[in-house]
Amino acid sequence: MASEMKKIILRAVLTTLTGALIGWIFSNSLKYAESSSSQSGAVLRAIQNFFDVLFPGGGIVVSSHFIRKAAHFSEYALLGAMLFFTYRSYTVKWKTFFIPAFLAAAVPFLDEGLQFFSEGRSPQLTDVGIDLAGALLIMLFAWAVLYVAAAIRRKRRKKEKAAEKRDV
Repeated sequence: MASEMKKIILRAVLTTLTGALIGWIFSNSLKYAESSSSQSGAVLRAIQNFFDVLFPGGGIVVSSHFIRKAAHFSEYALLGAMLFFTYRSYTVKWKTFFIPAFLAAAVPFLDEGLQFFSEGRSPQLTDVGIDLAGALLIMLFAWAVLYVAAAIRRKRRKKEKAAEKRDV
């Protein structure tokens, strides 16, 4: 019974966090161009200062364009991980894996579409591609890690069974 309650709590927490992340992503797209540029500028200054300390003399210059695209990739990589693990908390069936993949594909289109309603901004298909790459890449990585972990567990169990047979 306690195990079932833990699963319910885990599902609730992951679902809530995933929904909150999608809300945060959408809220970023609803920001006016000035506000979005200001936010990107603050991140750019922090990262540029970091590289200036690391490489004195201005060896590396970070562009605003790079910061914006890296932000797209990163927030959707996080979303991909959240969708993957939220889905896994409900089921282990791989045949219906299309559900988180579909959501990972639908959210970027909706997200970019919201920019029609933000002053000074416009949707970009290249951003949808970057978003999809971030989400799907991390989902594939998570799947590969779980697959390898399951293979290791199967191999370990097989060795344990073989050892038990020898002991009998």
